[in-house]
Amino acid sequence: MTQYNPKNIEETLKRMEKADELKDIHRSGTNIMSFFDDNDKEHELQKQQSAAEVKKNEYLKSVELLKKLIQEKGTKSDLTHITAIGYLIETTDFLNIPPDKKKMLKENMIWCNKKYKKYLDV
Repeated sequence: MTQYNPKNIEETLKRMEKADELKDIHRSGTNIMSFFDDNDKEHELQKQQSAAEVKKNEYLKSVELLKKLIQEKGTKSDLTHITAIGYLIETTDFLNIPPDKKKMLKENMIWCNKKYKKYLDV
């Protein structure tokens, strides 16, 4: 029969105690999954920012086309209005757009669509 070495038993008990102490340490910040969660959140934010930038550029292109039409066939009042809409779009953060600004932008884009149809028919 094999005899146990008391020295080995003592070392094993110390390792077990140390392991118990390490379990009590809070490590949420070192969790590897939290890294992936943060990475996913950052990727999603970048996608949203990219989509917002694309939307903003589409609106600006539409406004620029209408502005050229108005310069050729429109009134000074319409030209001033379309220029103001362009400034509104340029200064709007499409990622964090407040509801009132979103409503204002929508109303102005509807105005743009009406004017665009008007100047195409002329």
